[in-house]
Amino acid sequence: MAPEDYGMSNEARGRRRRAVVTILLVLLLIFYAAWYALSYIRADTVSRQQAAPVTRSVTCTTSPKQVEVNVYNATNRDGLAARVASDLKARGFTVKTVANDPKKRKVTGRGQLRYGSAGAKGAKLVALHVGHFEKLADSRARTTVDVVLGPDFTRLASESRIETC
Repeated sequence: MAPEDYGMSNEARGRRRRAVVTILLVLLLIFYAAWYALSYIRADTVSRQQAAPVTRSVTCTTSPKQVEVNVYNATNRDGLAARVASDLKARGFTVKTVANDPKKRKVTGRGQLRYGSAGAKGAKLVALHVGHFEKLADSRARTTVDVVLGPDFTRLASESRIETC
């Protein structure tokens, strides 16, 4: 028995315990409600960043017809690369290869764009269509751009948000 409980009846001590437990439960519920609300705010912020309008700061000198792309699936979702390749082809890109990622690297986020120095202009144009992807320049001499789809990829950027060249 705590010193402050001396002289209190059992009924009074029980009320005090219930009050303390109730206050702790209310504080715990408030904490979880705030945590839950913040998770929605963060998710909304991420979706707004992914769906942010795509704008160009440089003059486009490359058209989709001039860009050859390989579309690779680095996820466990069947048919994702084929669907994206079909969408890119409909937008005028020349699709060369559709397959699982031949490098079998762990890809995080929406995906990666892999390209050589000769394909940098094409990669900029592809980036407008695929959205925010990690850009990885490699030593290839070809102009081909590899679109490697990651686990967070859902769809291409809206065509209405892409300025035409």
